[in-house]
Amino acid sequence: MNKERDDEREAKRIVAKTLGITLDHADKHGGVDYRSTDGLHAVEVTRVTDGRVRAGRHALAASRETGAPVRELRTCWVMSAPATQKQLNTFRQRVHPALVELELTGETSFEARRAAAHDHRGGRSSHIYQPLLDAGVQWASARPSHTHRAGTHRVIPTLGSGGTVSDDTDEALDLLTEALSRKPDNEKKLGASGTEHRHLFVWVDDDTRYDIARPLSREGNEREGFGPPSRPPSLDPVITRLWVVHQESRLGGAGMANLG
Repeated sequence: MNKERDDEREAKRIVAKTLGITLDHADKHGGVDYRSTDGLHAVEVTRVTDGRVRAGRHALAASRETGAPVRELRTCWVMSAPATQKQLNTFRQRVHPALVELELTGETSFEARRAAAHDHRGGRSSHIYQPLLDAGVQWASARPSHTHRAGTHRVIPTLGSGGTVSDDTDEALDLLTEALSRKPDNEKKLGASGTEHRHLFVWVDDDTRYDIARPLSREGNEREGFGPPSRPPSLDPVITRLWVVHQESRLGGAGMANLG
């Protein structure tokens, strides 16, 4: 018997509350995850993640700050780097000494494009910028007001999950539907349900490609510049409604799928 997972149970709660229906766990021995008590709705729950991103996060977790004889940082630094690059298990060790040197020059920020241009011209800070560029740092910023429990200042990386984010949620939707096309079981289960309304609920998370997760989980957020897609997703007509929700933030939305 297939047990109900926690993420499935939470998806059921969201759909049931939004639509005002009651859903029962139906995937006892295979088949669709949920059916409504009135027999009109079926819900299949899935997830879109990138295994390379997950591996990168695990590697970064194994990375440690470099110790003596390297000098300590004067402040904490936050930064962004791709989650799919190699050698993340030594990321902090490689960027810490360069940030110490950056602080000695009086700089409080780093931007890869500007640093690469400086490097190309043979600028005097090239020996500092190059290790950061080699480590894949996209941007870094000193945060003197950052508070933490540790006695020394830290490197605080944020990993981007691949891709360049634009304000075009249609592009993100295309990438999502491409990823879903590689999971044909979702369509098969919904098609076999025989219900009138067939919902595909998609969780995205920090292991989902950045250019999918960020636009689609910030729907309507004017400050971020993202809005709802201008068209329905190009999915199999068996899916009548697509739900996309970020598991950590619980932000997202639902819309009608392409009915033909």
